[in-house]
Amino acid sequence: MSVVKSNAYGHGMLEVGKTVEKDTDWFATASGVEAIELRKAGIKKSILVMSFYSDKEILELVKRNISLVVYDLKLARLISAVAKKLKKTATIHLKIDTGASRVGIMPTELARFVDQLVRLPNLKIEGVFSHFAASEEDLEFTKHQNHLFDNVIEELEWRGITPIRHIACTAAGIVAPGSRHDLVRLGIGLYGLWPSLEAKKQAKFELKPALSWQTQVIQVKTLAKGAFVGYGLTYKTKRATKLAVLPVGYYDGYDRKLGNQGEVFIGGKRCKVLGRVCMNLIMVDVTDIKNVKASDRVELIGKTITADELAKKIGTINYEVVSRINPLIPRRLV
Repeated sequence: MSVVKSNAYGHGMLEVGKTVEKDTDWFATASGVEAIELRKAGIKKSILVMSFYSDKEILELVKRNISLVVYDLKLARLISAVAKKLKKTATIHLKIDTGASRVGIMPTELARFVDQLVRLPNLKIEGVFSHFAASEEDLEFTKHQNHLFDNVIEELEWRGITPIRHIACTAAGIVAPGSRHDLVRLGIGLYGLWPSLEAKKQAKFELKPALSWQTQVIQVKTLAKGAFVGYGLTYKTKRATKLAVLPVGYYDGYDRKLGNQGEVFIGGKRCKVLGRVCMNLIMVDVTDIKNVKASDRVELIGKTITADELAKKIGTINYEVVSRINPLIPRRLV
């Protein structure tokens, strides 16, 4: 199951969807909006909405044969009513909260929930799933969650329900192979990024990041020694400095905390970000690079400057670095 939620973790949902469709069995989105967008783009493989959808979207989702997460009986009743009106059978996946404490049916409430659910017409329990809270970090808690999930499966099977079972994400698929069940939801690993160092150590394969984020120089200027750069006067040149201005900022997803510590790659060299990151601009030191000019290509993330490097500098994870790249920035398959 290819997880393409949040614009495919910033990589471009439609571009990724069309690229991997022939090699995947399922797609997973967070929202109904994303799932409908995939269908409109011509994606024919099975799609599951894992987190949320509005009441108004249910009709379109059922019409387009998109499977829906269910963790609330009110939602289930709405889906049933819509499916009955359409004379279709809607497929649903039960979400179980085994310890992440997000959306999901508590295991202790499952029997009562299912007893009411099976009375609703035009519904098929196609799948059951849960999500690990710490598969990247805590193997014991992961085993505990998987045990609870196994109990849920037994409860459903005792009631004659044998759905598709899935709980493993990228990390769990590597460090806890017993959690793979019928599907593995491949998220961050699909994009060539590691979910954790532990997963990287245990894996018997390599991952190559799929994304390169590039921009270009829009101006080059020379500053005298002692000149200030950017808002708040947080950087003062220590020498005569050749400065390149780039049209990217925190609106685009280039984190403001990278001011005075981030680096970009221009002309075969790393160049330091000077001053604060602006909403739409950053300034970098290109003093030691010859012949830099407007329109020169700049790597923000790629082979040299990695998402993991930026994540470490701003105190976050690679997931956030790539998923926050503004969706309005064009994505191109190369």
